Amino acid sequence: MFSIIVCSINPARFAAVKAMYTAAMGDEPWELIGIHDARSLAEGYNRGFAASRGEIIIFSHDDVEVLNPGLPGRLRGHLKKNDLLGVAGTTKLIHSAWVWAAYPHIYGQVACPLEDGKIRVNIWAVPAPVVESIQAIDGVFMAARRSLLDRVRFDAATFDGFHHYDLDFSYGAHRAGFKVCVANDIGLLHISQGAFGETWAQSAKRFNEKWFPGTAITPFPTFSIGCIEVENRAKAMEVMSPPHWTQKSDGR
Repeated sequence: MFSIIVCSINPARFAAVKAMYTAAMGDEPWELIGIHDARSLAEGYNRGFAASRGEIIIFSHDDVEVLNPGLPGRLRGHLKKNDLLGVAGTTKLIHSAWVWAAYPHIYGQVACPLEDGKIRVNIWAVPAPVVESIQAIDGVFMAARRSLLDRVRFDAATFDGFHHYDLDFSYGAHRAGFKVCVANDIGLLHISQGAFGETWAQSAKRFNEKWFPGTAITPFPTFSIGCIEVENRAKAMEVMSPPHWTQKSDGR
């Protein structure tokens, strides 16, 4: 059984994400747990897990859409070998932002809608449908085995807002010996974009004090990601399902 936990204070968004997951999960046994008064994402997700019954726990933002069909099977397949997955992350966390590890340590892809109706696919690196040996993941979409959450929880005391709950949770799982991966074949569309303001900076300071004491918060290093603009969701899925995943070594 799957348990999907969503923290949301927006009724319209919650209704939309509920409809999306209803379609994505099909006939699979699943439950949706909505937390509408979370004091922080860490607190809300801990409370949602306490109320859950599933063996696979999904933590999802309320403004996402899964574009690829077959979500339950993909999650089961990836979580046979791994304990936690996300759609973007790094194999080398250096401090408070997973993207700061830069090339060649960052992986994943996420689409986002543009104001003109087009869709932009942000690609960090997608060498295969799944990348293992990940140290930390972005929290827009995470799925974990229940056995991991029986040992590792979100740190609601340190991260009492809406930043770094994900890095702390996933890096803590990695440090505890659990296997973390990035699933590139989910095909996630995320409506909103992250913000790196003063609130984020204060949370980043607490994250570094916990995991990387003495490490300064530095500007982004110079690196590039692939950004491809397409006309619609179908085109986005073409981009997010690259042919090299299925090509033979001779290129056929």
